[in-house]
Amino acid sequence: MKHRIEQDGKTEQQSYDKYACWCEDTMGRKANDIAKDKEVIEEEQARILKLKASLGSNGAEVEQTKRDIAANLEAQREATEARDKEHEEYSAERTESEQCSGALEAAVKALAGAGEKKKAFLETMQEAQVLSVIDGVRGVVMRPTVTKAMAAKDLEVVERFIQHPENFIGSRAGGFLSAAQIANNPFGDYAPQSTQIQSILKGMYDTFVGDLEKSNADEAESQKSFEELMATKEQELETLQATLESQEMDGATRNKQLADSRALLDDTKKKLEADEKLFEDVKAGCQLKAEEWSERTSLRTMELQG
Repeated sequence: MKHRIEQDGKTEQQSYDKYACWCEDTMGRKANDIAKDKEVIEEEQARILKLKASLGSNGAEVEQTKRDIAANLEAQREATEARDKEHEEYSAERTESEQCSGALEAAVKALAGAGEKKKAFLETMQEAQVLSVIDGVRGVVMRPTVTKAMAAKDLEVVERFIQHPENFIGSRAGGFLSAAQIANNPFGDYAPQSTQIQSILKGMYDTFVGDLEKSNADEAESQKSFEELMATKEQELETLQATLESQEMDGATRNKQLADSRALLDDTKKKLEADEKLFEDVKAGCQLKAEEWSERTSLRTMELQG
């Protein structure tokens, strides 16, 4: 009987030792899991705070880049508008200048040789040619910039030419000057009328041509500067757009990381709750088993002692 009791005791002891080992392993493993869970929770909470801060900074950078892009596009629009307006003004002025220089050139050619003595038929043809360019010269003189730039005496000659062109043709354009002109200019400063008006109109023509050449050069330089500016703005725009794309991709990546961290945090909190519950359940079960085993051991000892 005693031998059987001792054998049963050994068998039960082995079974309990195995159970106690399981309790120790399980509680140790769960304690380690709980520690890891808490570490992950702490790390993810810190990571979420950092991601939120970086997303705030990223959002501000994106908005600034968008403003920079809008400013670049507005600058391009304003520059293009200003260039178009400047070109329109240049084109209008060039057209007018070409018309004026053309009128003056025609007048100078028509007056060429007007002071020479010609036969009646040739003189009549010369007169017709001169009369045909009067309207063009009148249009030139009507320009305020022209009247302001001309000497008063030259303007007076041109106006007389417009009013009485016949006096500047053929024999009537000879070198007969008034008594007042001769008295004021004893050394012959006055040229015959045809030559004089040719000289004035030729000077006006040269001025128009020179101004037109300068205007053409200025327009070419303005267009070159505009194209260089636009090329720079386009390059800046490409850089800004690439920056915006990178910033938005970075923001999308961080948003995904934030979502992943939140999901991991939620999952880990649930796992921690389950691990802690299992730990407490195993702990309670093992304590109860230990109490029962202690009582069982005492009873067996009493039984052996009889």
